[in-house]
Amino acid sequence: MARRLAVLVLGALGSAALALDTLPRPNVGPPLILRLDGVLSASVEEAKRIGFTAASYAFLGTDDVAVSRWIGVTDARTIGGDNAVSGKDVLDSLAPYRPMFLVAGTPAITAQLRDASVGATVRVEGLVDRASRTYYLRSVRRDGEPDAMPPSKAD
Repeated sequence: MARRLAVLVLGALGSAALALDTLPRPNVGPPLILRLDGVLSASVEEAKRIGFTAASYAFLGTDDVAVSRWIGVTDARTIGGDNAVSGKDVLDSLAPYRPMFLVAGTPAITAQLRDASVGATVRVEGLVDRASRTYYLRSVRRDGEPDAMPPSKAD
């Protein structure tokens, strides 16, 4: 009787441990590199007309962090690793927030995005931390300029 009870308890504990192991874990897995292609827009309405969605962003370390700017996103991809999440999934998960992304990076790279004019076609690429909404830029390309980084393996 005691033996059966012990087997039953061990089986229940094993099942509980297995169930806990399948719970989602934030920021566990390969780094999430997001590449966005799109057009800089003056408003959310214009950005939505240009692309399949609008992504808002503001720059960390500046006084205008509350001011959002917009990209009409025409393509969104995750790059490298074995990410099970797509670029569109990343945008969908951050859609309720304004701004959607808090942009960080070296002064030279962030200036390329900050100083681009409305209507410019851009490709931005960087590490995304979805928990803090931080987008650590590693590359910005405007209107046919060469990337600051070599092309990714997905190209």
